[in-house]
Amino acid sequence: MNLKLYQTITMLPAIQKMIAPTSFLKNTFFPDGETFVTEEVLLDFTKGKRKMAPFVAPRVGGITMTREGYKTERYLAPKIAPQRIITVDDLVIRGLGENIVSNKTPQQRQVELLGKDIKELTAMITRRQEWMSAQALLYGKVVMKGFIDRSDKDFVTQELDFNFTNKEILEGSDRWGQGGNIYEDLENWKLEITKKTDINVDMVIMGRDALKAFRNDANIQKLMDIRNMNNIEYKPVYKGEGVSYIGRIAELNLDIYTYDSWYLDDDNVLKPFIPANTVVLARANLGETLYGAITQMESSEQFITYDGKIIPRSWADVNAEARMIRLASRPVPKPNDADEWFVAQVV
Repeated sequence: MNLKLYQTITMLPAIQKMIAPTSFLKNTFFPDGETFVTEEVLLDFTKGKRKMAPFVAPRVGGITMTREGYKTERYLAPKIAPQRIITVDDLVIRGLGENIVSNKTPQQRQVELLGKDIKELTAMITRRQEWMSAQALLYGKVVMKGFIDRSDKDFVTQELDFNFTNKEILEGSDRWGQGGNIYEDLENWKLEITKKTDINVDMVIMGRDALKAFRNDANIQKLMDIRNMNNIEYKPVYKGEGVSYIGRIAELNLDIYTYDSWYLDDDNVLKPFIPANTVVLARANLGETLYGAITQMESSEQFITYDGKIIPRSWADVNAEARMIRLASRPVPKPNDADEWFVAQVV
């Protein structure tokens, strides 16, 4: 039973059925896409075009138009691989929340620990994917440190850069709360996206300081108070998992959200996924998350390649009386067009 329990083909269905923690940024902007059978993924990029059909002279049948192209790049998907060890001590000591007088056998605790470890390791991978999605949104690139050991001293750096240019940092009297025209800023940034891509974004995520400046702004408050205009609606509703719907700007077709969620970075510093001074204008499904394949050695001492989102592996050290559980994933957040969203530091 135990050998089958720890086989990859046994653990895979359980992981696939497991409900992953909510990831607002990833699920909204980079939902799961294609899985590849190689460690490299294919990134297809397009650019918005505005060509019109040509007029033709009399007796000319038509003008041949070239197809709009796209650029494809190969990218070695970064590997995320948290693991956890199960020892004899874990199986003979009372578990968290377990009755002091318990009749559970080591085998039963082993099954429970496996489920608990898989759930927690999956949550860690999900949070890392949320971080990758946030980095792609905020900076248009993701800089990843591939650690060689857990001391965090030795690592290799890998970068995923989308050549993102739709960003602005407001300074001085242009900052929100310091004299800046909030409504015009949002309108101009939205139009900038539409001009480049023909896309009309419909949501803006505001960091907490940016939201505070927005709702305290005299011009915004005035627009809220104008009767029968119904342009700015302020009706906060908590959506769960740190996401709050704040209201709507009807003329700009923008729904306002905040996202209160934090992570511990590689330097063990607590940081918000959306900085307090930042706003992001975007639309849902502006890209997708691709997954590279995982190649690993199984108990048969054969290398096997799996295409999937999260791939488990387990192996035992008989002499140490310990078993290791590892989950591995190679996610790559990919936007369809890096001109389809806008980021600004506003306070």
